Amino acid sequence: MPRPTRVAIDLRPLSRGPSTGIGLILSQILEELPARGFEFIGVSDRPVPSAAVTESIEVHAGRSSDGRIRWETRELPGILRAIQPQPDLFHATWNHGVPPGLPFPSILSLHDVIPWIAPARVPWPWPGALHQWLYRRQVRESARNAAAIVTLSEASRGHIVERIPEAASKIEVIPCAVPRWLGPATPEAAASARERFGGRYWLYLGGFDPRKGVDLLVEAMGIAFPGGRGAPALVLAGAENRLAADLARSAAGHGLRVSLPGYVPDAEISGLLGGAELFVYPSRHEGFGIPPLLAMAVGTPSVASDIPAIREVVGDAAVLFPSGDARALASRLADAAKDPASLAPLARRGKERAARFSVEALAERMIRAYERAAGTRAEST
Repeated sequence: MPRPTRVAIDLRPLSRGPSTGIGLILSQILEELPARGFEFIGVSDRPVPSAAVTESIEVHAGRSSDGRIRWETRELPGILRAIQPQPDLFHATWNHGVPPGLPFPSILSLHDVIPWIAPARVPWPWPGALHQWLYRRQVRESARNAAAIVTLSEASRGHIVERIPEAASKIEVIPCAVPRWLGPATPEAAASARERFGGRYWLYLGGFDPRKGVDLLVEAMGIAFPGGRGAPALVLAGAENRLAADLARSAAGHGLRVSLPGYVPDAEISGLLGGAELFVYPSRHEGFGIPPLLAMAVGTPSVASDIPAIREVVGDAAVLFPSGDARALASRLADAAKDPASLAPLARRGKERAARFSVEALAERMIRAYERAAGTRAEST
């Protein structure tokens, strides 16, 4: 019986508290691939919560330093070289962080290059210009050092190739998957969510930063429902920050009923989506768009911005509006409010489309990418 392929894997996205989209993808890899002949050894700059990984995964946590890139260049190479027995492969999971000169090949998850495409929409640490330069350099060097690159969509692949043409032959597209823990919303969970938010509500679920376009949603709601008359409650869900609070105040200024429930645990997402009359995702830039995928899987009709990555996810199973156009979004929202029954076909098509994004497909594609990267080691010996 052949031994498992040993993969050292960057677990830093799981060490930062509440899981993000990158954390979801990473968790799915760790859950699906061990039964398919892979053994993982984690690396991180801080301890990883025990709930985030199984006991079978050994974690090598080095000391933290100021900044992700500094740790990747100063600490990570030594941690990887010290792992015994030596890994067959290193997987950098957080857009950069592939050291040069490792004695085994590396694979890079470059989820998107949004900070390169739209730097003005990114909350850079000070000084911003320096951090932008460091980011671009680290992404470019990591792409050069990696034997293979995986990204989430053809849209992201195109953006990467535009900025790093020499990476084109290395890139494989592996879309996100509907997580196994996301099931249909029970009637009780959906009713509980509606009771919590005072009746019918429309939902946004995701992060709060300028690229997510939540300001467009608030503006569009104000246009569609002057003074808040006839508007459903607006639920803006996700880990809160200063921008979230500002958006809530702006929504209240439009006369809207707004709720900020904060970070939503996995176990509550199905009920939150299932209780919503409409899911709205106005993001200006995306590498994929996990929240619309979750909404489709639960059967909640969606309105989303018409950008390439989101089109790849939703197809014809969502109402789209021109990205950045608050008045166009307001028109779509007004139509949805006038005729909620017209959204039913979207719910049906959404479930059918979401079924294409399975964890089995993700696992099979990731295995091919790992085998491709590991094969470069055999070719060089």
